[in-house]
Amino acid sequence: MNPFSALVIKDFRTYWFGSLFAMFGHRLIIVAVSLLIYRLTGSALSLGIVAAATAIPIMFFNFLGGVISDKYNVRRILTLLSLSIAIILLILSYLDYSDKVEPFHIYICSILLGILLGIDFPARNSYFPKIIPEKYLRSGVSLNGATMAGSSVVVPTIGGFLISYYGSFIGIFLSAVGYLVMCCCTFFLPDAKSNQENSNNIKFFFEGFSFILKNEIFFIMILLTYLTNFFIFGYIQALPAFIDLFDGTPRELGLMFSSAGLGALSGLLTAGKVNIKTNLGKKILFSASFFSFFIILVSLVGVGFIPEKVPGTEILLIFPLAIIGHFANGFYMLSTYAVIQSLVPEHIRGRVMGILAIHISLGVLGGLWVGGVGEFINIRVGVGLGPIICIAFIIYVLIFKKSVRNLQNID
Repeated sequence: MNPFSALVIKDFRTYWFGSLFAMFGHRLIIVAVSLLIYRLTGSALSLGIVAAATAIPIMFFNFLGGVISDKYNVRRILTLLSLSIAIILLILSYLDYSDKVEPFHIYICSILLGILLGIDFPARNSYFPKIIPEKYLRSGVSLNGATMAGSSVVVPTIGGFLISYYGSFIGIFLSAVGYLVMCCCTFFLPDAKSNQENSNNIKFFFEGFSFILKNEIFFIMILLTYLTNFFIFGYIQALPAFIDLFDGTPRELGLMFSSAGLGALSGLLTAGKVNIKTNLGKKILFSASFFSFFIILVSLVGVGFIPEKVPGTEILLIFPLAIIGHFANGFYMLSTYAVIQSLVPEHIRGRVMGILAIHISLGVLGGLWVGGVGEFINIRVGVGLGPIICIAFIIYVLIFKKSVRNLQNID
């Protein structure tokens, strides 16, 4: 199937356009806030603290967001969320521009953003499948994922250049603009039918957990996304400290973000276009293991026989290695999302996607893992140890979990 086919649906085009700008904002804020807190403190641990300040509320409110998405008007929720995020970012941008910003301002804003983003992700992922026909679902999943990966390709590089010339406030301000575009787009979207069953909220909340625990494919795939995001993807949050190893500037930081985004986008589009008819489970597991392996190589660049730069060039070797590794991750994540979105029953989609959404906050919280290990041991160890843990888990799944290993396709 053409990975862009869902764009023939007008409502999905409107949603996707707004979501793309929101993801532009999301990516810019990661770059800008990371540079801002590192400039104020000079500490790798502070990067992890900011990550935790965002991730912990995201984890809790992912659950709440899943329940809200299944029971209430999701379009209105998206409107309020986008507007609220934009207001917080505008305030932080002003504090930065006026040289009044302190670390505690960043921590408070990170907590507030974590609450709102925790509701936002499951709301998005329960909304867009309701406005497209089922035959376009895989394309919709691919394009929805591509908004984040695609924004990672260009935005961090441009953001790095802008921030290097004008300061971090410009990145935060443009992030606010991105969410304001999303807010405007929601006014042109239809309301999506909500689940009106009368079960009490506690029972309604735990039905999603119960479904996942009883279905091994869902349980293992969601657990693997948790592990890869916490133990591997967390290095993204600690990149300012890692780039310091190579005497990097905001430009190199932006290029590293973009390398990860380019790889992920290529992997997402490849997975969206390829019609996998056999051995889907093994392909998912092997792509996750490739991601792990190449991030280990990233952590070892400049050590021993691995050169710091691509031979014969001035290009840091971490850039092409990150592209290859994140290509595998993009392929793995799109395939995982396609399996879950295709198999989950409609009446609990929001709750299941809310539980899955925790992987994003774990990726942010993983910055505390990487930054903490980097602060007390070595940043290379912080980046490279997590992927080894993930490879061990993948081997366990390949050996002992037949339902995942033998998954053939989702047709």
